[in-house]
Amino acid sequence: MDIFETPLPGVGVRYEFTAETGDHVGVVVRRDGKRDIALYDRDDPDSCRGTVELSEGDAGKMAELLGGSNIIARLEDLRHTIVGLAIEWVTMPATGGLVGRPLAEGRIRTETSASVVAVIRGDQGIPGIEPSFVFEQGDVVLVMGSDEAVDRAAAILTG
Repeated sequence: MDIFETPLPGVGVRYEFTAETGDHVGVVVRRDGKRDIALYDRDDPDSCRGTVELSEGDAGKMAELLGGSNIIARLEDLRHTIVGLAIEWVTMPATGGLVGRPLAEGRIRTETSASVVAVIRGDQGIPGIEPSFVFEQGDVVLVMGSDEAVDRAAAILTG
């Protein structure tokens, strides 16, 4: 299944796909955390048969019901681009890259111009990590910069 991503400046990102049944589905991930789910008309893909607005909490519950493990598996591939700014979540591998090493050793900002903004470790968010922060397997790292810078930073992080 192909998922098409469209940045919506000032709003968020729209994802669209065609289900195996032929239904065309859209999901808008808004900057305020809410999600809009749209089901498009089969005969007129520009016409919407209906929408549902979900709060951030509702969206999390829905993800669990639909198989949250699939979403976690795709987290590495999630990227939002807003007017030249790429945002990517990078999951640290079991070994290699900067696993077991501090952020400073990667020289990410110096080598790529990308920024490591935060880390999610388990159920804890860690914003503004220090150069001495040591990465662990499974950490999810938020990286921001240009597309090219983010790609290079991800390569340094994961090896």
